[in-house]
Amino acid sequence: MTWFRKRPFLWFILPGFALYSLFTVYPIFSAFQISLNKWDGIGPKTFVGFANYAELFGNKELFGQLTGAFRHSVILFLLNALAVLPGQLYMAYLLYSRIKGHRFFQAMIFSPQFIATPVIVFMGTLIFDGNIGVFNKLLEAVGLGEWTRPWIGLPEFGIYIVWIMVAWSGIGVGMIFFLGAMKMIPVEMMEAALLEGASYWRRFFSIVLPQIKTTVLNMLILTYIFAMTMFDFSFILGGVSGGINRSVDVMALFFYRIAFGDNSAVGGTMNVNAMGMGTTIACVMFAVIFVVAVVQVVLTYRRTEDGA
Repeated sequence: MTWFRKRPFLWFILPGFALYSLFTVYPIFSAFQISLNKWDGIGPKTFVGFANYAELFGNKELFGQLTGAFRHSVILFLLNALAVLPGQLYMAYLLYSRIKGHRFFQAMIFSPQFIATPVIVFMGTLIFDGNIGVFNKLLEAVGLGEWTRPWIGLPEFGIYIVWIMVAWSGIGVGMIFFLGAMKMIPVEMMEAALLEGASYWRRFFSIVLPQIKTTVLNMLILTYIFAMTMFDFSFILGGVSGGINRSVDVMALFFYRIAFGDNSAVGGTMNVNAMGMGTTIACVMFAVIFVVAVVQVVLTYRRTEDGA
């Protein structure tokens, strides 16, 4: 107790640390422990060491599903990073500049957050439906009727349709993050740049972006984590199988399918090892996300140090 009395700040840290350990640290180690066993989720566990990992990467069918789901998750990340994130920055800067009607546009851009995911997917299917879809009707109206397609039914477009839905529903979140970061920039700095004749975009690239670079990096890693853990859009649009030819399959859906969903035999012991293989996939997902997160933290720390 004497040691605690000399360090009273520990009493403030202890509750949060205890909750974090209980609901975050313990489940991670517990999942890894389960991944070392052959287990169907109900009966007794059988310790098999790293046999589940060997099967995941050695079984042709399982590995094919893993690489396909991972590829789609990476596509979602790249599209969000290269198209959505710059759009969020642009819209945040427009709102930060207080364009006419900026409060209305802010509310409208953020409003999809209040729409449930099933409704968004339903709206998306109505737009891209091959028979009554608005997108095909629009192509016909502008004289591009030969480009009409049953977009939802074409596997090569599946993950891109998912991305359009995800982008529309989530673009306002990043915008709000960037807008909040921009509002923390000292007003004097922007006024000085304006007095010195800096143009609208010059202020953006020379003042705003450097000042919010940490927020941009944080949003980039959050975008990556979201892409690797996104589940609901793919599940609602394509079901537990991931759509036609698994065209909308993603990492989280692959995990769900093996652990809780369609456990039909795909070779090896998958059909009687749903929970063991499922947690193995979850551990692989965690490792992939964790490594990238650590790299991001290191880069952010170095940039902060260089800036200091």
